Amino acid sequence: MNGNNSATPSLTPLEAAANQFEHWRATRGKRGRIPDALWSLVAPLMDQYSHNEIAAALRLNHSKLKERALPFSPQAEKKSVTLVEYPIPLQASLTESCVVEFTCKNGSAVKITGLTAAQLHPLVSMLLGS
Repeated sequence: MNGNNSATPSLTPLEAAANQFEHWRATRGKRGRIPDALWSLVAPLMDQYSHNEIAAALRLNHSKLKERALPFSPQAEKKSVTLVEYPIPLQASLTESCVVEFTCKNGSAVKITGLTAAQLHPLVSMLLGS
């Protein structure tokens, strides 16, 4: 037996998903929405590849990729909302600026800087609708 191995190399997860998308595109009857079964293939890729790599390989719109794949992500099911209350120990800290960071349901990251603790309370109340 010689050292040459003629076995087909295994596909990467991204290549396998790309093949599934191409098969769907080739066999669908008309233009339509990508089925949920295909979107569920994309979520696990988001931990291994960049959005650009996935969008290019699967020929997807970047914003649709974020919008549609995140609900299928295993992390989306595990995430829970946590409210952290930070008591202000001294009156002087009301004038110090703070940084607030959070992630929206659609995956967009938001960072608010330069607010004082006194300005932060009305903002949080407005955002939470309370």
